[in-house]
Amino acid sequence: MNLFEGVRIALDSLRGHKLRTFLTLLGNIVGTMSVIAVVSLIYGADRYVSQVVLDEGTDVFTVSRINELQFLTDFDAFLESLNNPDLTLEDRDYLLDRMTEARTVAAMTATSADLRSEGRTFRGVQVRGVTEDVSLIEDLPLELGRHLIPQDLQGSRQVAVLGFEVARDLFPRHADPLGRQVRIGGRHFTVIGVVEDRGTVGGANRNQFALVPLTAWQKVFGSRGSLDIKVAAADLSRLQEAQDEATFLMRIRHRLRPLERTDFVVRTSDQMLNIWKGISSAIYGALVPLVGISLVVGGIVLMNIMLVAVTERTREVGVRKALGARRLSILWQFMVEAITLSLVGGVAGILIGFLLAWVISLASPLPFAIAAWSVLLGLGTTFLIGAVFGTYPAWKAAGLDPVEALRYE
Repeated sequence: MNLFEGVRIALDSLRGHKLRTFLTLLGNIVGTMSVIAVVSLIYGADRYVSQVVLDEGTDVFTVSRINELQFLTDFDAFLESLNNPDLTLEDRDYLLDRMTEARTVAAMTATSADLRSEGRTFRGVQVRGVTEDVSLIEDLPLELGRHLIPQDLQGSRQVAVLGFEVARDLFPRHADPLGRQVRIGGRHFTVIGVVEDRGTVGGANRNQFALVPLTAWQKVFGSRGSLDIKVAAADLSRLQEAQDEATFLMRIRHRLRPLERTDFVVRTSDQMLNIWKGISSAIYGALVPLVGISLVVGGIVLMNIMLVAVTERTREVGVRKALGARRLSILWQFMVEAITLSLVGGVAGILIGFLLAWVISLASPLPFAIAAWSVLLGLGTTFLIGAVFGTYPAWKAAGLDPVEALRYE
């Protein structure tokens, strides 16, 4: 009962001094909010990157013009790579015809566009221009229809394979959208397939896309810009040999001399994962001291406010001691109040942190996911802040002399 009584008194204090309460809890709220928001975004990105690697398979590597992650890991190399020539569909065909270590080779590019059909609009769809081999590299199980075939690419046919959510929202009155028209970039495309519901990963929806032949994509959005070339190794145990072969052939294709710098990038799923893990670890490492400062400041403010509360309630403590309250009871009461105040700030920070991460994910490509351990970390940290910084005010209250306390006005 002493526990619930202490919590009740603390909550009454919150309601009775709203501005002082807000200022008291601000440090805890900001610190916990920062932890939750950053962890949610990084955790969501971790899951998303892992799922992308899983979708493509560990036997797949990418040949591209630049490696965007080098912006964070090797800025000079990134700047140098900006001078690399664009990779084209002819580069993909060159590798496909000559590689002996590859199971298949695909090329792709993407942009964001609005899709329209039958008076309905689906905004912000990822429209991907791909070759017919994409279904052999990525996990894209069909619910209806078929995937792209070589004839679609050769004839620049205006056909599309839609993601599950795009098809459902554009054609809500039709159980079978196959053969219907959808406008992409001002041109009409015929729906030939619908991919199964792939759900969400880390808050990123994996059903909001459309696949069209790369040649048709280039007619709609322009042929300028580099492609990504995906190579699936014929044998996972010979993945390195496949990368070496692709590098050798691309150097020949680009007429590079033996000592000239390679003007393209070959990256594997493991490399991407390792680079991303390094980035996320660095973010976590920087987060700890920054949030620690905020929480310590919040703890100091909490201690000062509790000291003010002890001074304000000196007569109350004297009355309780005169009626027989033990030193331990007074100590326990003020400790419970401090921890309750700190936990209220922690809970508020957790809720605001999740809300902030969700808003950021809506306004940017960053996915977010709720990590259960981050909630426990936030609550545990604020509990410790309340316990540590509430000890001195509680000890001071418990040490008051009852006679002097009763004289206090």
